[in-house]
Amino acid sequence: MTRSVVVFEDHSLDNFRPLAKSVPVYEIRQGMFNLRERVELTQKDLGETAFQGTLLCRDILGPLHTTDLWHINPATLTLSQDESDRFLWVNGRCKADFSEIRRLLAGDSEKTGFVCTDEHGLVAADLSKRESMILWNSWNNWRLQLSEKSNDCPRWDVQGLLKETPSAALKVPALGYIWDIVPSTAQQISQDLKFLVTGKSFSRSPFGVFPADDNPDAFWLRETTLLQASSSPEMSTRFKEDGENIWFGENVHLADSVAFDTTNGPIILDRDVTVMPHCFLEGPLYVGCGSRIKAGATIYGESSFGIGNRLAGEIGESTFADFANKQHDGFIGHAVLGSWVNLGAMTTCSDLKNNYGIVRVDLGSGVVDTGQKFVGLMMGDHAKTAIGTLFNTGTCVGFASNVFGGEMPPKFIRDFSWGGLPESPPYDVEKAIDTALVVMSRRGCRLSEEGKNLMRRLS
Repeated sequence: MTRSVVVFEDHSLDNFRPLAKSVPVYEIRQGMFNLRERVELTQKDLGETAFQGTLLCRDILGPLHTTDLWHINPATLTLSQDESDRFLWVNGRCKADFSEIRRLLAGDSEKTGFVCTDEHGLVAADLSKRESMILWNSWNNWRLQLSEKSNDCPRWDVQGLLKETPSAALKVPALGYIWDIVPSTAQQISQDLKFLVTGKSFSRSPFGVFPADDNPDAFWLRETTLLQASSSPEMSTRFKEDGENIWFGENVHLADSVAFDTTNGPIILDRDVTVMPHCFLEGPLYVGCGSRIKAGATIYGESSFGIGNRLAGEIGESTFADFANKQHDGFIGHAVLGSWVNLGAMTTCSDLKNNYGIVRVDLGSGVVDTGQKFVGLMMGDHAKTAIGTLFNTGTCVGFASNVFGGEMPPKFIRDFSWGGLPESPPYDVEKAIDTALVVMSRRGCRLSEEGKNLMRRLS
């Protein structure tokens, strides 16, 4: 018997806007890795050298994948003649750690033939070939109903197609909304490190990020193996006693005056990270490869940053995607930011209401009670702010929006807003593309034709 993996997104992607406007949900990072990366690394750890899984996503996003290990929206599921073969279906919002993914992929007897759902839909299922074809056909019918400009996806209803397993032991953890990413970050970073400490290596194939023609050896494509600070030849003298919970990739440049606090969790600096003088770093913290932390920055724990980030000022309990810029003073907390974001000097967000009440958020389909007291800024890819921009608690900023002006913007800003106010005109998409070409070229990347097409279809 063989077991194939199908990682998919569904109508719950609406809950992960604005990032999910331009990125499949399974590509949104939780801790050090996203779900797709965790499946790849687990398969490698299991010795599956010829692994070929299936990714199911919106048609406009399929061409932007940079991994070659998966079938992307195939014409049919790959089926063998063996009727005992099974398919493991996993929703992109699943937050299972490496140990749970390993149990699912290994096909433990207790994990065979299950269906797990929650209030948002299907989370995971282990299905036969026949059941998988039924589900795959249903998903394709749902995909054909999608409109990239709509703020409301039609629901993919699996009720009646599959019978849920009535067992609490088969529950698979999953995120419900984008603001659930930050509360799960601490545990995910710790579990990710637990998986890697035995010397396992990893590299990145970030969604939609294509190296420029003159940058074929981009830093994120290289393999990284983490070393404990107290064991690193370069760092062992400095971290004789307190380096057991600090980990470095290769070629990390660290100023002498940087302060570390690992009381609450580990600190992980990926390869080619630079930390300038007089910075404070608190764990649990992951800083992605090629990132730079500027002098005097304060980075609090439960935070995770992608490749090529530029970080300064005060940041706490936040997740940034790739090539995000916060190069100046200002506070960002309990935030989830997309790629190619640029925050002007002194941009600041609130992450706690003055009355300490529960934060309510509008992702574009109406106000939702988050059930949380701490929710900051949520900002889509290619969005930007002017100097001195202030955001209210739980503000959602759409894809490729440009926020400027003297007044505090509303808590929901649509995609391609030129100004950030309800009456602001739309940002001309061709001008947005021209800006993206300049921004990405400065980081050794190129905006592909597929990326341009995505921006045009979202405008």
